[in-house]
Amino acid sequence: MNRNLIAAARGDRPLDLALNNVQFVNVFTGEIYPAAIGIADGTIVHVTEPGVTELEAERVVDGKGQFAIPGLIDTHLHIESSMLTPAHYAEVVLPHGTTLIVTDPHEIGNVLGEGGVRYMVDASRELDLRVMTLAPSCVPSAPAVETAGADFTPEVIERMLAWEGIDGVAEVMNYHGVIHEDPRMMGILEANERAGKIPQGHAPTVVGRDLSAYLVAGPDSDHECRTTEEAIAKLRAGMIVDIRESSFSLNMAEVAKAIVGKGYLPNVTLCTDDVLASHLIERGHINHVVRRAIEEGIPAVDAVRYATLNAANRLNRKDVGALAPGRLADIVLVDALETMNVSDVWIGGKHIVEGGALIERQQHLEPPAEYLQTVHLPEIREDDLRLTVADPNASEARVRIIEYDFKPGVPTGFIEAVLPVKDGQLVPEAYDGHKGPLNRVAVWNRHGVNNNKALGLLAGFGVVEGAVATTVAHDSHHLAALGVSTADMVIAANELRKRGGGMIAVKDGEVVAFLPLPLAGLMSLEEGEVLAPKINQFVDAIQAEILPGKNPIHRMIMVTLPVIPQAKITDLGLVDVDKQELVPMIIETK
Repeated sequence: MNRNLIAAARGDRPLDLALNNVQFVNVFTGEIYPAAIGIADGTIVHVTEPGVTELEAERVVDGKGQFAIPGLIDTHLHIESSMLTPAHYAEVVLPHGTTLIVTDPHEIGNVLGEGGVRYMVDASRELDLRVMTLAPSCVPSAPAVETAGADFTPEVIERMLAWEGIDGVAEVMNYHGVIHEDPRMMGILEANERAGKIPQGHAPTVVGRDLSAYLVAGPDSDHECRTTEEAIAKLRAGMIVDIRESSFSLNMAEVAKAIVGKGYLPNVTLCTDDVLASHLIERGHINHVVRRAIEEGIPAVDAVRYATLNAANRLNRKDVGALAPGRLADIVLVDALETMNVSDVWIGGKHIVEGGALIERQQHLEPPAEYLQTVHLPEIREDDLRLTVADPNASEARVRIIEYDFKPGVPTGFIEAVLPVKDGQLVPEAYDGHKGPLNRVAVWNRHGVNNNKALGLLAGFGVVEGAVATTVAHDSHHLAALGVSTADMVIAANELRKRGGGMIAVKDGEVVAFLPLPLAGLMSLEEGEVLAPKINQFVDAIQAEILPGKNPIHRMIMVTLPVIPQAKITDLGLVDVDKQELVPMIIETK
């Protein structure tokens, strides 16, 4: 108990700061009214009654009639997906009014294990941005069908949950394992239950009895709702529906249909999940998600509540999420709720953003040198990409092909086709069917733990010339190459191997675009303002030369993620995601 705060609340001690003349957004009652906010020792100690817009203090700031809202909270994201380090990430999102994030460092955990997670915790410790870090529950994301650079067993998770700065278990992506009581997943959830910390969910398309089983096991939130029907089912079950607008998954339009007309719902929160640095700078962060919610018909005050009070309640944080006596002075001024353009931000009473600009740079923690050398592969040769059939006398083969679909909810599925066989090799170039021409895909384990390699075929992924390769390949982040030219695929893969990771495009034997990501093969060490135009230049180049159409990076990096339905490829082979089983590419030969 801080008696100085009690005295300041009574008016017997001077306020440190008064934020006068604001339109106060009360997230408890849903009201908006003129008021003033009094702050002492970084804590809100008094809010005036409606219509009283002035308080005296040692420092007085005129809010100029702007809307005062609580600091915005992102309840689920991966800093690594921005391609920025934690400090540079904070520098980008703070001007958009984000004051607290919940991050899952499973991207770097899959590459560097516990050391990578520890780096992210340490690199977040001295930031003005409040960072809650969850222990990655799924490294690898699907142990039955892939390997990674680390293996987070229940014992590892229990150890991490005891670290200072770890606040729970991150998205439990192996929903199949949870529903069917896989011992590994049960051990992880039981460790978190003993620790009494947050269990975060991930359950795409899961409804009915399976959803009930998943909820009973502990994970109580989901950011993977892509359809109205799925969102309604989860809301009715009491699950926290964490509405996502990422760089790749734009779910607000569909999920909002489940919310509009139902009044204020306590089990809705907002998140960004995976957003590139370029998109953070161009369109915003959680303020953009709030804006999108309002555009889809959700009342403005409710949209703000979802990003503040609801988020704080979900995180068991009674110190943030509202502008009220006893809560930390995390305050954001915006011109209007519908636009969510941020002018000023205070965190714990400290002025962080003024006039839309960050006042101070954040403290960047340099990573260890070995974290910049994470592509461990021998030289790759064109022979490594041969699609060999078992029967040397076969003339044709029926094969499984991974199909990419742009519609929400079903990004990939299997289709089958008959391909000719020549000299014991499949000839995918002869395919003239659905969503042709076919692309080849290769995945190499780059973590030095084994020599795994897998090959497959893709339809609808859209590589029309040359090849692309990436060390950002969710979630085990092996080296993956997609292309129509095996020669260019080999050059792309070898160039990434030599350059230490990132994304690259090759056409006619020449590198036409390269985005360096040296930290774990996932992140740049550059500031957001420097990196963002480089991301845009890379996207423009591959769209013009290699991968026309929308979401080219999404098509590169998501083919390897075996926890999003329905068909993927890992370092072990083709994966039926729903069954969590490996399936052969070649079904039969004749």
